[in-house]
Amino acid sequence: MRSCPSISLLRALLRRYPALITPALMLFFFAACSLRKHGKEKTTEVEQAAPSEAATEAAEEPSPEPTPAPPSVTVHISYAHRGDYTESLSVDKFAGATLIPTHGEKAGSALVRFEGGEPVWAIAADRGVSGSLLGHMPVVEENKKFALTEVTYGTVPKHFAKEEPENSDPEPLEPGKYYIFTVRRASGVIGYQAVHITADGAIESYEAQPRVGTSYELCCDVATDFASPESANPESAAPDYENAPGGGAVEPQ
Repeated sequence: MRSCPSISLLRALLRRYPALITPALMLFFFAACSLRKHGKEKTTEVEQAAPSEAATEAAEEPSPEPTPAPPSVTVHISYAHRGDYTESLSVDKFAGATLIPTHGEKAGSALVRFEGGEPVWAIAADRGVSGSLLGHMPVVEENKKFALTEVTYGTVPKHFAKEEPENSDPEPLEPGKYYIFTVRRASGVIGYQAVHITADGAIESYEAQPRVGTSYELCCDVATDFASPESANPESAAPDYENAPGGGAVEPQ
């Protein structure tokens, strides 16, 4: 393999043929500089274009929609007896509800039979060992701390303990389902609230009184689409039951 001409040979040619060699060397170096500069500018353009394309792709990607919060129900509790307080509150879930035709019900009320029924949440006054022995005595001042005025589903109030479920948080309220909130007071008065979570997450609720089985009389001005209607005929119509013991307002928020 022949090696490239040495530096001394190039110098000799330059001294002998200066008019020919000098322009050729200038042209060579000019072309080399131009190619180097062009390559550097092209690399810079590519580097600048890359972040721009990435930013465009990121802007075109739709941002994920936030997950809607589950429905929340807060019941308000009132007391008809001085010194009364809440002993416990429980919530049962039902898969469906049916309007039952009746005779002689109150104006604006409706008799509804709920289908299924499973406990989903329950709390009770946490008195401790000493408090459990004296908790029913009206003279005990500490019972005032159990006189709740409102409770939000899933939130355990101060001085209360969760009983259901035992080892986990309660399931969120489910659209399309029905719930019965039951408040038991120390005086023996029990209040009921029937709640329906509609398909779009809206809340329909009515004061309720238990009848037979899983049937409740709801009051007042019950929406016609609160439950599915049942075929009205003399045999399927429910009798006019006497009011079950209970009372005391339990109002939803």
